[in-house]
Amino acid sequence: MSKEKKLIVEMLFNNWGATADRLTMRWIEYRINLFMTYTLKSLLLQSSQDFTCYVLYDPKSENLINEILKNYPSLPSNICFVTPKDYQSHIIRDIEKFKYLYRVYLSSDDMYHQDFIKKLHAYKPHKDTVALIPQYGYIYDSVQKRLGKFFFWLPSYGVTIIKVDEYLRGQTARYTWRDAFKVPREFIHINEPIWINHIHGQNTGTTFANALTWKIANVHDACTLEPWNNNKQPKAAFGPEITQPNEIEQILKRFF
Repeated sequence: MSKEKKLIVEMLFNNWGATADRLTMRWIEYRINLFMTYTLKSLLLQSSQDFTCYVLYDPKSENLINEILKNYPSLPSNICFVTPKDYQSHIIRDIEKFKYLYRVYLSSDDMYHQDFIKKLHAYKPHKDTVALIPQYGYIYDSVQKRLGKFFFWLPSYGVTIIKVDEYLRGQTARYTWRDAFKVPREFIHINEPIWINHIHGQNTGTTFANALTWKIANVHDACTLEPWNNNKQPKAAFGPEITQPNEIEQILKRFF
């Protein structure tokens, strides 16, 4: 009998053209250190280790990545760096005894709450659901040591669900987290901060200063907002900033 679901955490490392220097030693060293210091710790902290994580890299950087990884302890068997081509062959091997493939998305510098994987295993979506969207989390600036609650309408931390038999018949994954509002979807972890958007000084996205400006009148706590599901609601909201060092420490302990 097939098992119900296979969770594969998919991380894009430098296999897409976000920055011009993504194939250089300096960039790769910095980003691998971020992965090891934050994201890997978050994965190792997961209360369920029933997942496989693939960190996708550009084949042109393979030698550099392998050399840099030698400076760190070996990764556990369920976490590895792969090329996009190898990733596809790994998926086929991993899912053959399962009914559903859950593509779980996480950036290589961000973090999940320690129970995220456990809760995904326990969650029972509707029959036709294709996307699971967690809109509530935190923004954490590890340079300034600042933390705040954050709501975002289409976070890059969601899940897409694919029937394994369709995938193996060649109907490959047409959707990613970016397409969540184009397909049948469910909102998960409503009002519960479940991910951390990590600001570390060399981000290509937002800054903590920018996030501070994303306020909504009469909304003190971004995690009290109802799920965003149409164009009449705000797409992002910040607040409150958490300022007590002990509280910050206790929250971060649940993520990495």
